[in-house]
Amino acid sequence: MKTLLKNCKLIQGLSNIIIEDDKIIDIKPSENSPLERGTALAVGCVTFGTVETNINQIIDIQNNLVIPGIIDPHVHVRDLQQSDKEDWTSASKAALTGGVTTIFDMPNTIPATTNLVNLNLKREAAQKALINYKFFIGATNSNLKDIEEILSENPSDIAGIKVFLAGSSNNDTITDKDVLKNIFRVAKKYEKIVTVHTELQSCLNKWKQKVPNSSILNHNEIRNRECSIMGTKLVLELAEEIGNKICIAHCSTAEELKLIRKFKINNSVYCEITPHHLLLNETILEKVGNFGKVNPPLRCEKDNSALWEAVYDGTVDFIGTDHAPHKLYEKQKEYLQAPSGFPGLETGLHLLLNELNKGNLTIGKLVELTSRNPAEIFNLEKRGEIKVGNFADLTVIDMNMKWKIDSSKFKSKAKYSPFDRMKVQGKVEMCFVNGKKC
Repeated sequence: MKTLLKNCKLIQGLSNIIIEDDKIIDIKPSENSPLERGTALAVGCVTFGTVETNINQIIDIQNNLVIPGIIDPHVHVRDLQQSDKEDWTSASKAALTGGVTTIFDMPNTIPATTNLVNLNLKREAAQKALINYKFFIGATNSNLKDIEEILSENPSDIAGIKVFLAGSSNNDTITDKDVLKNIFRVAKKYEKIVTVHTELQSCLNKWKQKVPNSSILNHNEIRNRECSIMGTKLVLELAEEIGNKICIAHCSTAEELKLIRKFKINNSVYCEITPHHLLLNETILEKVGNFGKVNPPLRCEKDNSALWEAVYDGTVDFIGTDHAPHKLYEKQKEYLQAPSGFPGLETGLHLLLNELNKGNLTIGKLVELTSRNPAEIFNLEKRGEIKVGNFADLTVIDMNMKWKIDSSKFKSKAKYSPFDRMKVQGKVEMCFVNGKKC
């Protein structure tokens, strides 16, 4: 099966792309193609250079922007015993709506992905997926042998190991430094990255006592920035000692960024941020309430500025949405009972496209943060770039379309968002996953 995508606006200019089955087999500037020379083009035989190519279908992209399919390394698909919140079908549809063609699923599901039995349950559930995917294995205080059992098979569907230093929606918390070291040693042995949620539980417990007035307006104080900073410093020091590859998940504070810059110099240290930590801060909570409850919390305006600076100077390696769907009625409970997290697959890229249209991002930086870097860091072969020989994972975008985010129309089962009703410019028109139009 051969498909011609004509009139694609790529970074290097207007081009035509030929896909055969799941791969890109040719890319030519439009002015050099038969399309621009006035040749009548129909399904049949098209000549590119000296190669005669039989085309089965032609899709006119109409000068819309085409970028590599988005790779989201931080997604909570739920499914299994939480399929009422999200499943692989609804998550896939949400991802495609948001231009995402590859996701990495986090392990804090029910049951948790902490051993081979539960991993295989998730593998079976994921067969419903319409997109590419990998899994994180969850680390606990007692499952080192389980992690080794999984990694010793060298499975290609494992993105890395996820460590939580604090509780955040059905996860085991690592509290022992020696356990952390052993997890890091195993990760190094099998050349897998460790992604860490760095809020320290002991620190959170202290601040919970210090801030008796429990309210969403105090979420940033209750889950104090000190706890993220301390945890980040701890794991960066241990990773430097062990020599393993580490990623600080959803970095949210200026202080963490300073630490990451320092430790990046001689170590395999990577930094992930989310669109919500980049674009929102605690001042919005008075308006959106628990819809903005997330861990780590939305921080301060100074942290927004620090994150933007880190984007520009390369400290930030990639952007993950931390898509974390819950039932609407759960989020409408009182602050202490409402779970943390909100859906992000459908808003993440669109928010970044809006920033691109505002001049705060370049297209090159956007592609670097959302596809090229994740593909390189997580060793996704032949993905993350639009080039001959790569898988045809593509996202087509109308950069001129102005529209309003409407969470009631989400493909995700989670019908709420702190970005609800926000006006944005730039919209995903279609995606191709392994050469198939979605």
